[in-house]
Amino acid sequence: MTATAAPKTLHIARKLMSLLGKIQITDDAGNVLYESRARWGWLSQPWSITQDGREVAAVTRKLWSFTPIWNVSTNEENFILRGKLWSWRRQITVVGGRFDGAMLRGSLLDMDFELARHGQVIARAQAKVMTLRTRHSIDLLDTTPQAELLTAILMTHLLAQKREDNRMGAAEQHSVHL
Repeated sequence: MTATAAPKTLHIARKLMSLLGKIQITDDAGNVLYESRARWGWLSQPWSITQDGREVAAVTRKLWSFTPIWNVSTNEENFILRGKLWSWRRQITVVGGRFDGAMLRGSLLDMDFELARHGQVIARAQAKVMTLRTRHSIDLLDTTPQAELLTAILMTHLLAQKREDNRMGAAEQHSVHL
């Protein structure tokens, strides 16, 4: 499963001044490899991930479930992302598909992340501090196209969730002061 090529570094960041939350994943030269953006929805915002202007994945939240669950469909397969409730650290598990059992685990302050499956690390991400927007550098240890896409999906999902958490926290703060 692991590619023999040298590790590849990707960079992910939210675009400033984007209403629905546009996210770009670039290489070291600044070339855009993936672009993600939320689509408008009544109860949840589905995400579309594109590569070279073509949709390669869609992520939608499953409504009315006890645990946070998102359905993912790519050109090759469908799988689920399942979040862990009541955890100090962010944790997302892949259920189904080629990477069944892969898990993205975050550090206590969401600064570092590791994506691994059966003890084998696929990617590591580290937040860039002192920036205006949320940015992470991602070291891809498995450089297969499928692992790269999974990493793009999970990191996009992570930034989308952090954005939603920040909005929910701001709304709670605002409602307390009313």
